[in-house]
Amino acid sequence: MLPYIAQPQIVLGPLTIYAFGVLVAIAVLVGTEVARRRAARIGLAAGEIDRMLTWVVVGGFLGGHVLDLLLYEPRALLTDPFRLLRLWDGLGSFGGFVGAVAGAGLFIWRRQPVRPWRHVDAIAYAFPFGWIFGRIGCALAFDHVGRPTDFVLGQEYVDGVVRHNLGLEEALYTIGIATLFAVLGRRRRPAGFFTGLLALLYAPVRFALDALRVGDARYLGLTPAQYGSVLLAVVGAVLLIASGRRGGDDRSSLAPA
Repeated sequence: MLPYIAQPQIVLGPLTIYAFGVLVAIAVLVGTEVARRRAARIGLAAGEIDRMLTWVVVGGFLGGHVLDLLLYEPRALLTDPFRLLRLWDGLGSFGGFVGAVAGAGLFIWRRQPVRPWRHVDAIAYAFPFGWIFGRIGCALAFDHVGRPTDFVLGQEYVDGVVRHNLGLEEALYTIGIATLFAVLGRRRRPAGFFTGLLALLYAPVRFALDALRVGDARYLGLTPAQYGSVLLAVVGAVLLIASGRRGGDDRSSLAPA
């Protein structure tokens, strides 16, 4: 059992800096740097991947905020519709995924880069490396509270009950995904390979972890993220099959390190 640890914070006059916010910022920086390095390694222009990352990050934050309120707290939103404008007040991961995909789609539609799946794949490859820090932030904030448990990673919550800290458990799983990607990334892979693999690896575990959540909105017994996980698994399978059928011209050639 892990003891309860209050989220670290720094108070600077009227401003309070929480560990969660710091780690989310680190997640963005790490993910961006890994995506840039991956882009350079597979022969993409640095400026082009930076522009796409901007669309993805902005779309991710907007989607994460808006869909979190619409799907998880619709009644609170009706009471205070101005919460939509307070972007820091509520952030959901699956809404962030939807927003990020929308941002990537808008970028591709506007810029029409050559071989867009190579750009998408560079970002998908980088995602788990940054996501580790985001989920560590969730773990420190203990904002994904699970059911009571005697699991070795169970953590005492503020109510004194030992519960699943789902942010911690997802962070540990994501370390495994990042390690796998680092190994697989040493060889040539078809464009779209990492996008599909990420979706397939993440979806079933997220579905299982959401089954342990308490206090989340549910529709016909499932959380919004569980419905999203089912869709994500299907999309991941389709993308992996499609990537395997792509010809040599669509493969991400590795530039000298």
